[in-house]
Amino acid sequence: MTRTLFVGDLHAKADLLPLISRVAQRENTDRMVLLGDVCDDWNVSNNGLIRFFGTFATWYRLESGDREVIPLLGNHDVPYFLKQGSSSYARVRALAPGFKPGAHRKVHELMQNIPFQLAWSDGNILATHAGLTRAWGRRRLGADYMDMPVEEVADRLNRMLLHPASLVVPMTDIGPARGGAGTPSPLWCDRGEFAEDGDMHLTQVVGHTPVPTVLHEHDAWFCDTFSTMSNGTPIGDGSLLMYSESGFYPLPLLG
Repeated sequence: MTRTLFVGDLHAKADLLPLISRVAQRENTDRMVLLGDVCDDWNVSNNGLIRFFGTFATWYRLESGDREVIPLLGNHDVPYFLKQGSSSYARVRALAPGFKPGAHRKVHELMQNIPFQLAWSDGNILATHAGLTRAWGRRRLGADYMDMPVEEVADRLNRMLLHPASLVVPMTDIGPARGGAGTPSPLWCDRGEFAEDGDMHLTQVVGHTPVPTVLHEHDAWFCDTFSTMSNGTPIGDGSLLMYSESGFYPLPLLG
């Protein structure tokens, strides 16, 4: 069975990359899924984000030589993914907290060589940045989406990337937990919102909501263990999630 390592929100922390590689090598990982929010952090500068993303792009190429790497877009990443000057960019740039306009041109250029997705599935699991709720699925994927195979759900989400302006929809669908008034999308769904309406007929793996350690709730795994407070104090323990023939189990970043 393919061994899949799920990695939470990196938020421009270059020091994590060699540690993640070490875990992937130690655990004989075949596939790595990055759960979004590669970009932005509390105190990163424009130049700091450009330097980080250059390091990340090099790391991605090297890791891809050893295993399959699937990077997912998070709400912090979408403004950099969209072309500057486009109407969609203008609509979403203010929605991502921490967005660095001065870093956009270079980060956008580097992103074009990395095959970002909105969702990933192996036929059993759905991985997105923040999680799919039933209300958002019915509204945006169709009333019958719960009858679809999980791979079709992921495919429908990824089709948005064929027309990048479509990303305005999940970027502007923000629920009350994150300061909006809409139906929370797979880019914005908070852990509490998932508890109320998460699609639990799917096994989901997500990041987005900082957690103290990898958690399993409501048939979903929450993996944002790298995020920090504004002063740099860690919120989580840096744990990762492995899926193998033994099922799901957390892994320490150091060990």
